[in-house]
Amino acid sequence: MRNDGALRAALLGLALTAVAAPAAANGGDPLERVNRYTHVFNATLRTHLLTPAARFYVGQVPAEVRQGIGQALSNLGEPVTAMAGVAGGEFGIAGHALQRFGINTVLGYGGVRDVAAERGLVARPFGLADAACGWGVPSGPYLVLPILGPSTLRDSAAAFATGLALSHAVGPEAVLGWQAGSAFHGYAGAYRDLDAAEAHALDAYAMQRSAHLQRRALACPGDAGLQVAAGMTEEEE
Repeated sequence: MRNDGALRAALLGLALTAVAAPAAANGGDPLERVNRYTHVFNATLRTHLLTPAARFYVGQVPAEVRQGIGQALSNLGEPVTAMAGVAGGEFGIAGHALQRFGINTVLGYGGVRDVAAERGLVARPFGLADAACGWGVPSGPYLVLPILGPSTLRDSAAAFATGLALSHAVGPEAVLGWQAGSAFHGYAGAYRDLDAAEAHALDAYAMQRSAHLQRRALACPGDAGLQVAAGMTEEEE
């Protein structure tokens, strides 16, 4: 019964997205003013908190240990990938994720070592947002979330639905710890490149928006509105 409630919560979140998104189905950035304020907040947070913490983490924790931590955190996400694969009708992705989780949990010391990849089963990331894209849910407008950064209406709703479903299944503390750890580990590995790119950008906000929309458009080729918003195709008259 608990899993049924989590699934209903996830589907409700995506249903709300499907209702809200058509008003901005062509993507774009109608929320630019609010997004820019959030971008400035995130940049300030990064400068004064996240980047110093990332520097300390990278400087004090050996690369091999950081790699193991990242792989263990990624392994915890494989069941989520499997559930998203089932939700999107991508049963091959779901089975692949379950194989990786089983192998790495048993033979890879809980995922610290990616034994599955060594056997040819490389990671195939897939989330509820990708499933929603496959269902034909439009991306909606570009959205910058506090702390989390660039997203879209569809993807942020999918992330919320995923977190809500997982919280019902395993508890909010466990979910928050895993998501925060994964996000920080990813940031620690990318903050130097992000800082360098922003230092050379005339408009750091526009640069991030363009990069994010193009990345999501490549991952979601069926969303015509997202392709237009990313500048990869022209909008039909």
